[in-house]
Amino acid sequence: MDFLSIAVFLAGAVIGAGICYAFIAGTRSESKVERQMRELQEEFTAYRENVNQHFNKTAQLVNNLTDNYIAMQKHLEDAAVSFSEPPKSFTLEKTESLPAAKPGFVSLEERQKLELRPKTSDAEFEESVSVEPPKDYAPKSKPGDKGQLSEDFGLDSKAI
Repeated sequence: MDFLSIAVFLAGAVIGAGICYAFIAGTRSESKVERQMRELQEEFTAYRENVNQHFNKTAQLVNNLTDNYIAMQKHLEDAAVSFSEPPKSFTLEKTESLPAAKPGFVSLEERQKLELRPKTSDAEFEESVSVEPPKDYAPKSKPGDKGQLSEDFGLDSKAI
């Protein structure tokens, strides 16, 4: 009996080990799925962080662009104001201190008066001059043929 109980014990141990191995193998396959799930979760988290960094950098660059645009606009406004005002050194109190005008010089006031006068054209054209289309001097086989400047030149009415 001793031998039989040892054989039954060993057979039970082998069967138990087989069942345990099969159960652990099933658990191992689940752990592969869990590992893949964890890796995908980590990849997704890294991707989301990259997208957040991208949008933060884009927002920062747009803000810098807006600030530079405002600074440029202010600079142009300041320049326009400073250039539109003549310097104080150009103001004259007396016109007697000016040198005499050169002969042939036309002042601004006189030029404006001349521009207000009705303008005469340099050349007078008569109303009776008629405008004619260009003449076709290309050689023709018959005097009644149409020339090369005719709209239907080279078109056969038979082919159409």
